[in-house]
Amino acid sequence: MPGYDAVVLGRLGRLADRCALVTTHEGRAERVLWGGPGFRDWFEGEVHGLPLVEVPDEIRRPVEEIAVAALSTGEPAGARCDRISDGIVTTWDLVGVPLANGNGAPLILLHVEAEGVRTELMQAMLGATGQGLMALGSIRDAAGTVIDFKIVALNQGATEILGHPAAALQWQRLEALVPARLGLTPWLRGIAERTDRTAFTLAYPHPDGAVRHLKVEARAIGDLIAIAMTDVGDIKAREESFRFLFESNPLPMWLVDQETGRFAAVNEAAILHYGYNRDSFLSRHLHDLSDGGAGGFPAGGVRRHRRADGSVIEVTLLERSLTFEGRPVLLGAAIDVTEQRRAEARITHMAHHDSLTGLPNRVLFAARLGEAIAEQARSGAGTALLCLDLDKFKFVNDTLGHPAGDALLRQVAERITACLRREDFVARLGGDEFAVLLRAPDAATVRRIAGQIIEALSRPIRLGDRDCQIGVSIGIARLPEHGRDPDTLQRNADLALYRAKAEGGGVAHCFEAAMDGWARSQRRRETDLHEAFARGDLMLAYQPVVDVRTQAIVGFEALLRWHHPVEGPIPPGEFVPLAEQTGLIGPLGAWVLRQACAEARDWKAPLRVAVNLSPVQFRDPGLVTVVDEALSQTGLAPERLELEVTESVLLAASETNLATLHSLRKLGVRISMDDFGTGYSSLSYLQRFPFDKIKIDRSFVQQLGDSHHSAAIVRAVIGLGASLGIVTVAEGIETEGQFAHLRAEGCDEAQGYLFGHPVPAAEARRLIRPDSRPLLVA
Repeated sequence: MPGYDAVVLGRLGRLADRCALVTTHEGRAERVLWGGPGFRDWFEGEVHGLPLVEVPDEIRRPVEEIAVAALSTGEPAGARCDRISDGIVTTWDLVGVPLANGNGAPLILLHVEAEGVRTELMQAMLGATGQGLMALGSIRDAAGTVIDFKIVALNQGATEILGHPAAALQWQRLEALVPARLGLTPWLRGIAERTDRTAFTLAYPHPDGAVRHLKVEARAIGDLIAIAMTDVGDIKAREESFRFLFESNPLPMWLVDQETGRFAAVNEAAILHYGYNRDSFLSRHLHDLSDGGAGGFPAGGVRRHRRADGSVIEVTLLERSLTFEGRPVLLGAAIDVTEQRRAEARITHMAHHDSLTGLPNRVLFAARLGEAIAEQARSGAGTALLCLDLDKFKFVNDTLGHPAGDALLRQVAERITACLRREDFVARLGGDEFAVLLRAPDAATVRRIAGQIIEALSRPIRLGDRDCQIGVSIGIARLPEHGRDPDTLQRNADLALYRAKAEGGGVAHCFEAAMDGWARSQRRRETDLHEAFARGDLMLAYQPVVDVRTQAIVGFEALLRWHHPVEGPIPPGEFVPLAEQTGLIGPLGAWVLRQACAEARDWKAPLRVAVNLSPVQFRDPGLVTVVDEALSQTGLAPERLELEVTESVLLAASETNLATLHSLRKLGVRISMDDFGTGYSSLSYLQRFPFDKIKIDRSFVQQLGDSHHSAAIVRAVIGLGASLGIVTVAEGIETEGQFAHLRAEGCDEAQGYLFGHPVPAAEARRLIRPDSRPLLVA
């Protein structure tokens, strides 16, 4: 880098005339230190000591560029400087050389060329544009009225648009070029009276035979009119094509002015789909369609729109910015996905919910249980799992039919839900099985909610014109005390439920470790029962039924007994439900019928034998056949067989039940209603079917003398039987006082320990007296 001394010693010679020295600071040009005469003439002013910030921009900017480049490389650098004067652009070449300055900041020696390149600015601009530019002069008549215009000046773009060379166009009258029918001249006459710029669309017949669509913009400048013509043929074709596709598109579409947000255009499909007329649509903003007025619709997003009638739809919006008729617009298309989304929601709901009750199903229950287990591991929040199984549901379903069973399940779901807190969860697992998850409950809350569910489902359920009585059994397992994984929790809740069902239902049990052993014991007992039946270890005992007036035996009730080889006598209340649950009750009940009929056939007197029918047996459509075969195989006279049916069997009193009762009656057997008075619709049963006998339940008999209510019920039942011509039987008589009370009320027959315990067949035969003598009271 040469030093400053080289400059002051005059080594530059004549070059110094058009040079200048520029100081720098921190790598940038700072001020002009000195300038030669030629440089000052070019600059058109004094430059000594001039800060660079005061230099005109057209000079300052190239000087700054040269300084940065030269100081960073240590080499000369150049730039161009353009200056405008009287419509002429002159371009000068500048060169800068970096100079060392002792211990100071470097200098820049700046040189400007002696001659610049001159360019006429307007001519360059007019020649560079594809627009047709013209200056028109007015032609007036004698009165001074403008009658036409002549072309005073034009550019190359105008000659190309109009299809004639410049020499043929200049000074031509406008009416010779543009047919009068196009209305250009009258429009231009109006322009002469104004000062603003206006536009006109013209379909110009080009000399080549084609029609050119021109956009003509004009403005009056003194007595001249400046014209700018743009060939918009391609744009016009595109717009026409766009309009056709836009208007005929079946999708709702619109154009929104991006500056105002208002609708600029809507197609017919949008009008029909949204229900607004065109004027109403065009007076709105895009966000007015939104349900809730939210603005900003991301492309491809699903949004909720509200139609003119207030209905809400879900749409996918497709949007694109474009220019239409010279202004920026947003093209939008709406795809209505309301039904699709509803269908998807329905499919999702169906996959996770029970179609009958609307409750979550087993799939969603498993997911919620998994979430509860994960939450417990994370935060320690406990959960209680309740497994529910309805009591007597199968009976209602079989006797009243599946529609009634479905209606019952829906009411059950509502009652269970009503017992729960907002944070709790209930699901139907299938059939008559439900599950409940209680979130973070204490022991008292678990007991309270389980009790409320039991109470709610113990109340009669109205199905059509009748009440049905069911119940529910509940097994409870707590997280994490009774398991930390789904399988263990459900297994333990099921064990607790099994225990509740074994106790007759209508109760809730929480899991205990001992239940596992108890369950194994129950399963062993089921196996033992099947084996005992197969070996013939089951037997019948017979309890006498006496005439209240004569105390003579009029028949026996056949009762099933099981003597376990290890555990001893097993109560019927324990093993009969096992037989019902395991499906053994069918063959076992048929055996009881055959055995009782065969025994009664050989008695010395033609006494009646009574056989109880299980509710499960009564639901068997082959029951009538089983009874008929028992009578045929044993030869017992049908009138000597009494079939006892409990009120629980008749709870539904359906047409199927009544048909079964009438079919049994046609066989000639007698039908007795057992446990009368313990149900809810006893009188309606008597009205719909003529029973031969009604048995007063032992719970009323045993309270005679102690309870006025029991005495009143017994008196009413006996009176009812007498008025209907139905025999009344009191069971469970144990004292002389009870017997005396019943005899005084007019009861027909009696049964109980006062007259004899159930005894084996051989002992029962010894009690039979052909002469019908009274049975001695033990």
